[in-house]
Amino acid sequence: MFQPSRLHTAVPPATPSSHDYWLFQLGGWGGMAVLAVLSSLTSWSEAAFRFVLAKSMTVVSGLLLSHCWRLFLRRRGWIDRPSAPPLKGVLGGLLVLSVAQTGVMVMADLLFRHGALLDDPAETPSLLIAACLLWYATFSVWTLCYSTMLARRRALRFELEKLQLEVSIKDAELRALQAQVNPHFFFNSLNSIRALIYADPDLAARAVGQLGGMMRHSLRAGQVATVPLADELAAVSAYLGMEKHRFDTRLQLRFEIEPGLDAVPIPPMALQTLVENAVKHGVEPSIGPCELRIGAQLAGGRVVLTVANQGRLAEASGSTRVGLANTSKRLSLLFGPDACCTLAERDGWVVAEVALPQEHA
Repeated sequence: MFQPSRLHTAVPPATPSSHDYWLFQLGGWGGMAVLAVLSSLTSWSEAAFRFVLAKSMTVVSGLLLSHCWRLFLRRRGWIDRPSAPPLKGVLGGLLVLSVAQTGVMVMADLLFRHGALLDDPAETPSLLIAACLLWYATFSVWTLCYSTMLARRRALRFELEKLQLEVSIKDAELRALQAQVNPHFFFNSLNSIRALIYADPDLAARAVGQLGGMMRHSLRAGQVATVPLADELAAVSAYLGMEKHRFDTRLQLRFEIEPGLDAVPIPPMALQTLVENAVKHGVEPSIGPCELRIGAQLAGGRVVLTVANQGRLAEASGSTRVGLANTSKRLSLLFGPDACCTLAERDGWVVAEVALPQEHA
């Protein structure tokens, strides 16, 4: 239903796969053969058939020569590397290819058409030069297309390597942030238990048991990037149950969870952090009853988690706000820039909100 953004990338090889290469090779030269056949069969005759055979032999020769040219380029490393190949070497190779292909064309004409192409000795030199230029241009276009394909794949490979590095960095940041969140949660819980020890030792003992359950949840959550909202709410309920022993009627709870959001993935301890913040800066300093509202709903194409407590936002409090800062960072790393965590005062309520982008399965 809702999924955090993940990158699973595989770096492609620097050169095209054999399947792709032969697909384009056969497609290109095969298309040239089809055009040659269609242009020759204006009327069916033995001469036209021989002309088709000669052109077909020439096209097959072009395919084989271009493949040998590819092997030569790869062996020399002229085209598989990011650096520019030696211009003289490439131009010389293209010249050799064009002369060889022209020779095959003449051979095919002699074999199938008894040298009809060279019937006029006066036009033979210009005809051979024109053929060489034509095949030179053909192999030049082939080389340009092949090198462009390699360059695009090389650029894609470098981009994917960059993305993989960014993912590794994000994973490291998430692990570091998680390592900060768990001690922060444990510290706040111990403070609550310490207050209970002096007020009611039996309640403090039960609170230690609840803390153990919450720590088991925290340890399990530390192994994954996200947990279902339902699991997080269960841990929050256990934490608030412990705090209820401490504050009694001063802590008034109200849950407003929209149905169908139990499976929404959120960073582990994210909602817990907001609840701890509300208890510490809202319920704890209050003299009378203080209501704490925890909500989850769909709004504007996003899932909005809300933790609100009665009171005012104390700008000069001694809070380091490490938990809120870490929650914001983790949301950004997991769900992208559309996810956010905000803290504001509204009409006598301090409201912390987590907004996650909604993605349909």
